Amino acid sequence: MSSLSLSEKRAAKRRAKPFPFMALPSELRLKIYDYYFEGGGEVIDLDPDNYKNFHKKLGIQRTCRTIYREVSHYFYSSRSFRIFPTHPGKYFKTKKPLLARMKPSSRSLITSLELRLGPGWSKPPRGWIVTPALGLNECVNVRRLTVMVECDPSDGIFNGFRRSHGFYESFSQSLLIEVLDQMPWVDTVTFDAWSSVKKSGAMMRGLLDVTAANNRKITWGPERGWTDGPDEEDKPHSTLEHFSTTANRPITIQKMPLDTSTYSMALLRVDGRRWNELRRLHAQIRTQEAADGSSYLEMGHTKVMCVVTGPTEPQRRGGAGGQSKEAAVTVNLVVAGFSSVDRKKRGRNDKRTQELEATIAKAVSANLHTHLFPHSSISISLHVLSQDGSLLAALLNASTLALIDAGIPMTDYIAACTAGSTSTYAAADDGADPLLDLNTQEEQELPYMTVGTLGLTDCVAVLVCESRVQVSRLEGMLAVGVDGCKQVRQFMDRVVKEKGQQMVQEGVVERGTGLDLEMES
Repeated sequence: MSSLSLSEKRAAKRRAKPFPFMALPSELRLKIYDYYFEGGGEVIDLDPDNYKNFHKKLGIQRTCRTIYREVSHYFYSSRSFRIFPTHPGKYFKTKKPLLARMKPSSRSLITSLELRLGPGWSKPPRGWIVTPALGLNECVNVRRLTVMVECDPSDGIFNGFRRSHGFYESFSQSLLIEVLDQMPWVDTVTFDAWSSVKKSGAMMRGLLDVTAANNRKITWGPERGWTDGPDEEDKPHSTLEHFSTTANRPITIQKMPLDTSTYSMALLRVDGRRWNELRRLHAQIRTQEAADGSSYLEMGHTKVMCVVTGPTEPQRRGGAGGQSKEAAVTVNLVVAGFSSVDRKKRGRNDKRTQELEATIAKAVSANLHTHLFPHSSISISLHVLSQDGSLLAALLNASTLALIDAGIPMTDYIAACTAGSTSTYAAADDGADPLLDLNTQEEQELPYMTVGTLGLTDCVAVLVCESRVQVSRLEGMLAVGVDGCKQVRQFMDRVVKEKGQQMVQEGVVERGTGLDLEMES
């Protein structure tokens, strides 16, 4: 046992002196603040991670008044703050941006702001307006405004998807004018953009003209590295120079004309598909061994699981059983809260969910041979894991695969997909083309319908259209939808046959003549 002297015991009990932080030079204290607030990005937006990245660390302000002033001045002056939020979901649609949530004293310390243009180019949020509540007139120390452009809707790739010609360009110019009017002390506007935006495009030309008209200095950001001269990407290239070098041979230059005649014929959509192309399809059956039938289906980023139970006889209550001569089909749809961008949780009494359940139940009941199972019920449980358009079509296709796995007799496959038009109802575009298999962005902007057919025939079993469509475009949309259903039917048939071959190889079922002929056809 170690023995301590009386003086050593008193020294151990003596309270340690606090570290003299305020005695450090101011440059060293700022360096410490820099390490303390490291991370979180240079631009601060209205984001759900702000509490983790900044709010906890800002608790250091409660130490004393001196540290409060130093930390506040360092934090708000060393970062750029986004005027309007761009984070998807409720933050993007909020009517109270980050600046409006700050204290006036905090806004007065900000030295740099960012205006990001591009999100919501087809339908800007209602909160993207300049009002006194935004507090721009209190950002008196801001000398530089950064304008970041994500897309240029005037580009030809947006044909058929934009709200109207020049709409978003005019909206962006008006927004920039109002921001500059609120902060006349801003002397520099820095422009930057993503790689798809051209400096000679209508979007950038309009913003540059507005800035020049307000007598503000124009500078360029590091993302594109633009200069005051003409954009290198906008210069016309009439030839391609091909250099071929070999050992001990001089360099020769061959000039070949650049053929751009096929560019306008490509007509690629936002996700790179042509007008009549389906998204990637992936499906599995018998995913849950405990269920009578089960399936998993992906149509692009729309992911659905289905479980079928039955046919089963319902439990008799009060001595009376079901008296129906046909099996009753019930559908239960569960949409996960994380399946969409807005993370909206739908309850069991949600109107949209009930409509989908009724549509699926009616379509499936007409296709199944329910008269073979009187006084019984067939339950279909659907779970939506991810949504990216064509939800009803994916639910119908997943239900068909699960019912086939359950061995319930039916007339034929119900194969479904969506079809739309490249122009809205109000657009007077006689050359509007039909589109196949729409994603979420296309469904929000364009008219579309969900088509379901029986097998490889043209017999339409499901036709749901909830948007306004001109009659002249209806025939083309329906023809493209029926053709897409045939492609989906061939895919589902291949999935079923591959599963059958796998079960034969594993010895789950015996090989028979009828099965061989069906799988080989």
